[in-house]
Parts: sequence; C-alpha cells; structure tokens
Amino acid sequence: RCDPSRLLVECAYRQANLLRQPHLDTLTMAETHLTPGDPTLAARFAKAIEGEVRFDPFTRGLYSTDASHYQIEPLGVVFPRSVGDVEAVIGIARGEGVPILPRGGGTSQCGQTIGRAVILDTSRHLRGIGQPDGNGRIEVEPGVVLDHLNTHLRRSGSWFPVDPSTSSRATLGGMAGNNSAGSRSLKYGMMVDNVAAVEVILPDGRRLWLGEGGTEAEVIPDELATLRALYAREASEIRRT
Repeated sequence: RCDPSRLLVECAYRQANLLRQPHLDTLTMAETHLTPGDPTLAARFAKAIEGEVRFDPFTRGLYSTDASHYQIEPLGVVFPRSVGDVEAVIGIARGEGVPILPRGGGTSQCGQTIGRAVILDTSRHLRGIGQPDGNGRIEVEPGVVLDHLNTHLRRSGSWFPVDPSTSSRATLGGMAGNNSAGSRSLKYGMMVDNVAAVEVILPDGRRLWLGEGGTEAEVIPDELATLRALYAREASEIRRT
C-alpha cells in the first residue's frame, strides 16, 4: 500500500445515493482502545503537524463512507501538508497502537478507504507534480488527481495510460494502492506496469525508495516474513469473509 510521499510514475507518450449498511466493525481487522473523536489523540496530532486535524462528528461522518455501500466511523481525519507531517502522524499512531488508513479521492467501491482508524487524507495538500524527465517518467505526490496529471502532461504531448472511470476524482496514490486498471489495460497494463518507483513510509518509521536504485533488497525479506505471519494469524478470517 502507498503511504503518502512521492510516486514516480511512467508516462506513455502519445503515439498512438449511496446505499448504506449498518455500521460494520468486522470490516476492519485492526483494533484500538480509542473511541472516535478522542480529544487527547486529536490534540497530539494538532500539536505535531502543520496540516489540519479534524476529529469532529461532522468530519467523521463524511469520512465514514466512500463509493462503496459500507459505512464505518473513523477515529478522526488528518490532512498532512508534508512528508514530515506524515512521519509525525505515523510516529504518534505507532506509539498509541492506533491504525492509520491512507485515503485519496474515496472512489473505492470495495470499502478500502474506510475503517476504524485515523484517516490520512492526502488529497487536500499532497498534490505536487514534477516535470517529465524526458524518459517517459514524472514524479508526483499521492494526492494528485489523474485528470490533473494528464492536463499537466498534455503540455509535453504525453499522458498517463491507466484510465479508471473515476479519473476526475481518483488520486495516483489510491490508484497505486488499488493497482487500478481501465479500458486501455490490455495495451498499457495496470498501475503495477506503470509505476517505476515509490517512496514509502513504513509503520516503523522507515522511509524507503522502492524501485530502481532503491533499498528494497534490504527490507523485503523481513516484510515478507511479517506478511506470512499475518496471513497465518488471520487465515481463517480471510477465508470466512
């Protein structure tokens, strides 16, 4: 999953209302001792980051749904302005044993962007777009909306080929986390085929560059072991759901 930082994506040059169900806590595997709107946790985040912190009932209600038919009230919502904000939020959450859930445009139809967690909304501030490097690549932040990226790329006669139907709202970070596809996937592939590298912040605070020239060889064996242990622990629940 793509933690908020920067995505390096490859560009293909142009040559060629909501149905709500009752509250479903069973959808989130993470458990926390905190309740939604916890004022102490909100104050800690507000003191540590430059971005906004919203733990009020109205915001929690807005972020309890996405484009799916599920509804889960989050603990609260934070809007990081920088990578430093993201690192601070993750550090506090780690110390409190609180789950973090990154969120972009909320266009998921399967409920990936809701849960009993602190929502880390990257779409408000983390929207930086670099310049094409001449080799079909451009560096962007995770909150960039796909249509905005393509508008930017149009100046150089290029475009990003992954085209989900929600391109006017879907963010690059969410697309990477979801491995999004679209009508051009048979020719250009999915996100996994069009992401050259990703900079991530792990739950333990490590910042890694995964891709060419990256450090993944040093950590992937450990992470795979962790994933195997997680699967072994939750296998019955995974099969049940």
